[in-house]
Amino acid sequence: MRLNALTAAGLIAAVLLTPSSGPAIADDAQKLIDDAAAMIRVMSSNSSWGHFAATYAEARAVVLVPDFLEAGLIVGGGGGQCLILARGESDDTWSVPSFCLVVEASIGLQIGLQKSQIMMMVMNDEALFEMLSGTAKLGGKAGLTMGMLGGGVEGATTLNADVDIFAFSRAQGLYGGIKLDGGWIEPDAAYNRAYYGRAVTATHVVIDRRVSNPASNGLIAALAAAKGSSPQ
Repeated sequence: MRLNALTAAGLIAAVLLTPSSGPAIADDAQKLIDDAAAMIRVMSSNSSWGHFAATYAEARAVVLVPDFLEAGLIVGGGGGQCLILARGESDDTWSVPSFCLVVEASIGLQIGLQKSQIMMMVMNDEALFEMLSGTAKLGGKAGLTMGMLGGGVEGATTLNADVDIFAFSRAQGLYGGIKLDGGWIEPDAAYNRAYYGRAVTATHVVIDRRVSNPASNGLIAALAAAKGSSPQ
């Protein structure tokens, strides 16, 4: 029996994104943050970063996916745990991260397995608040407009395009490119609760800044440093 795209994506997401239970969640959350910090340091030292730095400096928020797994066989789907951090409206400082999930579905003649590191630059408040509320759909007629950027600039969406989100990726796998059209992003309440010690919404974390955890300082520092990075 052939699965439709959403069913396939749901099954893959259930395998990829099922969290640990109990105190292990906090350990997994910290690993995700540490991996995201390492990802930012690598991306911002990449030779292509200079093409994206100006747009990054203007981004309202970022979504970081240090381990996005995409599998494809006729019907493809993928997902990963992610983090969203927002810039202060008045002081340019970064919030602590809120945990989230990104799930993607695509249909096509795809055979492969690919692990990607993805950074999304969220360019306006409307897109940010959709992500925080759990209603954000990526691409398509009813979704946020996406400007997909790979490791090179040739053939990519111009940075001057009027889009809600730009994506920068670092991928290794059996087929190139990343496809996020039709995907969605939703907050991960269990990880937020485990990491910050109490139940908080994504808006409480990144907009109201009601919580803190010094263990996320390395990630915040990496984001701050990326604004002034000079790739070698």
